[in-house]
Amino acid sequence: MADQLVLTINRAADTYRWCWLDAQQNPVAGTEGGGDAEALALMLQGSAQQAWLIVPGTKVITRALEYTEKEKKHLRNLLPFQLEETVIGDVDRFHFALGPLENGTTTLAYIEKAWLEQVFAQLTALSVEITRCWSAPLTLHLAATAATTDADAPAADPWTLQLYQQVVMVRYARDLGFSVDQPHAAIALELLLTAQKRVDQFPALTLRATSEQDLQLLLASLPAALQKHVVTQELVDFWQLDYSGNSINLCQGEFSQRLPIERWWRSWRAVATLAAACLGVHIGILLYQIHDFRQENLTIRQQIEAEYRRAVPQGALVDAERQLTGLVRELQPAGQSGSVTNLLAKVLPPLGESAAISLRSVQYTGDTGELNLQLQATEYEAIEILRSTIEADGLRAELLGSSAQGNTHSARLKISQNR
Repeated sequence: MADQLVLTINRAADTYRWCWLDAQQNPVAGTEGGGDAEALALMLQGSAQQAWLIVPGTKVITRALEYTEKEKKHLRNLLPFQLEETVIGDVDRFHFALGPLENGTTTLAYIEKAWLEQVFAQLTALSVEITRCWSAPLTLHLAATAATTDADAPAADPWTLQLYQQVVMVRYARDLGFSVDQPHAAIALELLLTAQKRVDQFPALTLRATSEQDLQLLLASLPAALQKHVVTQELVDFWQLDYSGNSINLCQGEFSQRLPIERWWRSWRAVATLAAACLGVHIGILLYQIHDFRQENLTIRQQIEAEYRRAVPQGALVDAERQLTGLVRELQPAGQSGSVTNLLAKVLPPLGESAAISLRSVQYTGDTGELNLQLQATEYEAIEILRSTIEADGLRAELLGSSAQGNTHSARLKISQNR
């Protein structure tokens, strides 16, 4: 089963090669292909894909870099200033990627930004999302440290070289490598030996090629000092590479993997369009109902105002509903109050039978169902007898106050139903 698409691109950014890998990152037979962008689009058949991209080593420069602990947090921002004097051209033209930070030393790779932007834009137009991007020489398998024939000599560090389409790829450390045209390979390797100050400690070389002819050409391209240090020669398929991701990934900074919004949108566009249409219809119905309810409410309020004017032709009209409710409340006694007729029927007979008491005023409160009597008597005992008589009829008679002026006694009784 093909799980992962791997792409390579040439220096001119106009030709691709591709291959599919299985779950164990082994090339799937029969899935290799190549061609321009149209050929790649035809292979993809319009489907969105995530891919790993391998760019030519001739486009990428790798180097080691030292840093201090103070620079560690801001190393990416400091790179342009640290490399300004060693990079040919304006540093703003390049995209920089960092390797792991280890004990004050790291590795970095840089590539022309405009060229990489062109490639990414071309692949984005084909619905291809690049999730990893490596320099070609850094995908070569790096052998384990090789022992020398001399037991006292230190172990030789491994280098891997591969010749493909007249380009020699060299990986001489985990994150360090380069590519050079085959005619210039010997000079480039001699310069590398000189830069590393190798006098008698040479690396152990692994040579790789896709044909016996290329393998012999690669061997002939080595400086004389390295030819006797070749420990392995391999005929391999081009796609037998190191996909473990141990080398520098160029997908950093502005080229780092973003959320695949465009791919999500293509997948969910129909559902989102339908959902938006449903939402629009729902909002339209709600707005129509709100308008309808407002018109209905306006009609009801007009009817209430008309009824209020029928009841109260004159006067200020502020809130017809509240004013009508107040009028109705004034006309109706509270539900908890008793009937005034029942109270008067029990109070007036004993009051009429007492010749010593005269009734000065009567006040009835509908909200509380209480009857207030203002009485005058020639003697106070007559008032007490009347109160006792009323209470004997099952009512509650409470003396609220009394006074005396000469032979005239005044009193106020509050009469209510027993609760």
